[in-house]
Amino acid sequence: DFDISDLAAADYEALAPTTWPQNARQRGGRFFGEGRFHTPDGRARMIAVSVRAPDGVPFRLNTGRIRDQWHTMTRTGLSPRLSAHLAEPYLQIHPADAADLGLGAADLARVRGQGAQAVLRVMISGDVRRGHPFAPIHFTGLTAPSGRIGAVVGGLCDPVSGQPAGKSAPVAVTRYAAAWHGFLVSRVRPRPDCAYWAQARLADGWQVEMADEAAIPDWPAALERMLGLGPPTAWMRDPARGTERLAIIRDGRLEAALFVGPGPVPLSRGHLGASLGREAPGVLSGRAPRDRPDPGPVVCACLSVGRRSIEEAAASGADTVERIAAALGAGGNCGSCRPEIASLLAGMRDRAIAAQ
Repeated sequence: DFDISDLAAADYEALAPTTWPQNARQRGGRFFGEGRFHTPDGRARMIAVSVRAPDGVPFRLNTGRIRDQWHTMTRTGLSPRLSAHLAEPYLQIHPADAADLGLGAADLARVRGQGAQAVLRVMISGDVRRGHPFAPIHFTGLTAPSGRIGAVVGGLCDPVSGQPAGKSAPVAVTRYAAAWHGFLVSRVRPRPDCAYWAQARLADGWQVEMADEAAIPDWPAALERMLGLGPPTAWMRDPARGTERLAIIRDGRLEAALFVGPGPVPLSRGHLGASLGREAPGVLSGRAPRDRPDPGPVVCACLSVGRRSIEEAAASGADTVERIAAALGAGGNCGSCRPEIASLLAGMRDRAIAAQ
């Protein structure tokens, strides 16, 4: 066991890498090196067990890290560059499972575990096995209160070994029937008041993804409550489509913009975030102007290279990871985005073959 009782505090602070036990009776060595175990006769006990999943929870949720975040994001979450790649908690799920559940890309899913639940953005992917969705561990009450996976996993202990199951759990997955979805960018930190929200740092402010099952009848008033910046200075409403778009512009510069619709809101999110504090004509369109191409969602955080830029370079002949690195720099610095670039290029090749 981890027994270092014979070490004083000063000894421990100066301790070089070593092995335990370190006590009055034994100095180092390999645990179980003599082939003895903590049983009456010193022999190991091998116990064969079988998984017994609770009724009504057909999925085994796996959890873990994502590329650009660490632990609970107390430091990495402060970086706009690191937050640009994956800005909200998500459920990565196999296409067949998504089809069975009626889930579409960018929908929201409710994941119920041991006495707790989370609401996560749906990411449909063949990279996970059927019946084994994945969710990241990093999000907390500061960044996405409904995305706290630790509460869903719960930490059930194995009845035989006593080992806690801290990284996976049996769960049920259903579609989250939101009455509305919203996306907000703001120079001041928002105070969202809805069931689902996920907040990420931008270079000049914040972005928030939002949704709720309860309708909000007065969006100008809701925006004023969230930001405390006064009423919107620009407002566009389309009752037929159920959409509203609001902006606050001061001295010709964008302070905030909110986009609301009945489903996931398709926008140029990177362009809107980069427009904060700047002149932003046509901001309510939610799209970048023609003279300012939209690079798309960030793939390479080091150099802020977007998916659309990579696709355009690939279509022009940079059809390998190495050629993308030479053309755009993406994948040529830390290299952590190279697998995603390779997957993106492979998908483009598959679609080109299918179209022939």
